Amino acid sequence: MGQWGVHSFENDDASDALEVGFDQVHGSVYDDLMDDRCPLTYDQVQKKLADAATLAASLEALSESIDRPFEEWDETERLAYAGVVVRHAEFGVAIPDEPRLRALDWLENEAIDWEEATARRLRRDKEIGLLRNAARA
Repeated sequence: MGQWGVHSFENDDASDALEVGFDQVHGSVYDDLMDDRCPLTYDQVQKKLADAATLAASLEALSESIDRPFEEWDETERLAYAGVVVRHAEFGVAIPDEPRLRALDWLENEAIDWEEATARRLRRDKEIGLLRNAARA
């Protein structure tokens, strides 16, 4: 897995799944907004287009790419799942209980050794809080 930051969604699997999800749901609109000539940043594009459909499509794309039951997913695959959920939660998308609770459980029990352990712990705590608060919203 390529991991380039401390956010759960900053890894190759989550990034690929998000790309597929946004492209499947929004197609040419997503492509146009991702064009280098568009003044919006990558984050702004995803925030503008994130919704329940992109969440579902992204999680489906991730599940299809792994093609094993959830119980058999490894830590990096679980991180990617949590990353897709967290990314949508950060953009204000209502997260259904099933994926929210799965992502929350996997974040709370994360056992990956991080190069930037303190930064990751702080970020993970923020993501856990976000998902817990999403249940109250």
